[in-house]
Amino acid sequence: MKPERPTFSILAFAFLVAIGVCTAESNHGQARASVLNSPVDEKTAVRFFYDPAGNYFHYPLVFRAVEEGNPLLNTAPMREDGRTVYISQSEMVELVQLLARSGFGWRESETVEAFSPSKKLLLAGIGLETMDVRLIASKGTAKAEVSPKDICTTLKPLDSALRAPRALWEFQGFRINYGCKVPEFKYGAYDDR
Repeated sequence: MKPERPTFSILAFAFLVAIGVCTAESNHGQARASVLNSPVDEKTAVRFFYDPAGNYFHYPLVFRAVEEGNPLLNTAPMREDGRTVYISQSEMVELVQLLARSGFGWRESETVEAFSPSKKLLLAGIGLETMDVRLIASKGTAKAEVSPKDICTTLKPLDSALRAPRALWEFQGFRINYGCKVPEFKYGAYDDR
């Protein structure tokens, strides 16, 4: 006796189940990546914070997006949440894209957090074991950690997103604080630290 061949309906059912599983997996991936893929706007900000145990407090470095022509563009005042570098929205788009592709192991939530004030971080007296990287966007917050041994190699490629001279200088100076080598860095290039 010949074995029966599966009927068309069984094959069609198996095909639909496979499509359903693939669609569910795809949607799960999209939900997970929603913060990192959300549009850049005035709420988008990225913070790098690492304060190893030592003699002084390392203030967070925060990037905020502003529109072209905004007087804050290419400035870096000390604000409540740390050294705040204002970059163009197009620079922020590039920075976020590089971060999304970084492989940092992002954890995302739909809660739009606020950065803790530097004073609160200082009073906490935290000697962090890893660098905390946070992206705040309209759709939520993404968090990642960078091992101290990887700070230099992991953050250096992000330079390519920063075209504003002050932004690049601040980011390179920030890395120097952790022992990174930045060839041709001009110490004292900006007076208002």
